[in-house]
Formats: sequence, structure tokens, C-alpha cells
Amino acid sequence: MSENLPIAPKPHLIEINKEIRDLIIDYAIGAAILGLNPLPGTLTVTLLAASVLLLKMMRDIGARWGYPKGQDMLAIGGNLFGGFGSFWIAFMAWISMYVTGLFVPFVGSFAVALSLFALTWRIGQATHLYYVSGSQNSRFSNLKSKI
Repeated sequence: MSENLPIAPKPHLIEINKEIRDLIIDYAIGAAILGLNPLPGTLTVTLLAASVLLLKMMRDIGARWGYPKGQDMLAIGGNLFGGFGSFWIAFMAWISMYVTGLFVPFVGSFAVALSLFALTWRIGQATHLYYVSGSQNSRFSNLKSKI
């Protein structure tokens, strides 16, 4: 006689979205802390460390969704332009803080931290939406195969 073990239910999509949002904010805060590096001449090292952090965040988001496949061209293009837009937003955040720092003392020192926060947040959101798209497509294809 075989035992029928209950299968644990998958977490609800709202819970997964909250977990990934918390993950993205944790990585964004970590990138901002990296951007507060006070040592002169170490910007390259800071940016390399932030790049590694971004790649790890993207991998963790994909792993949380199970690396779903089947994204359509719109999702791929959205992820590509989301990445380009992320760099543009990070650049604009840096310019804003730099210019504000010309008039308000000590504000300019937060320019790199703010731009790394914005870059990490936006790339995290673009990556999240990319994997959500693949997850939805795989769920719909599984549903069609059962019908």
C-alpha cells in the first residue's frame, strides 16, 4: 500500500512578489551602501562590486521564479529597454545630486549612492517583470495542455 503524502502548496503569487520586492530593496540598499565608499580613487572598485551585486540579484530573482522560459518578444524587448532606462535613470539621479551638491554642502557626496540605488532598483524590477512574463506563459501552456 503506498502512502499518499500531501504535497505542499506553492506560495501565492502575491507572497512571491513581496519576497522579490524585499529582495530587490535589500540589494538596492546594499548597492547604496557601496556607493557611500569614502575612499578617494576607488570608484572603479566600487562600480565593479556593484556590478557583481547586480548580477547576483538578477540570478536570485530568476532562481526564485525557477528560471521560466517562453518569454515573448515583448518581454525580451521590455527587459532590454528596461535595462537601458535603468542606466538613464541612474545617470539622472547622479546628475541631480551632483548639481544639488554644488549649492547644498555634503549632498554631492551621496550622488553615487543614490545612482547605484536607482540602478539596482530599476534593473531588479525589469528582471522581475521578465521572469513573471515567462512564468505566466509556462502556466498558460500547462493549462492548455490539460484542456
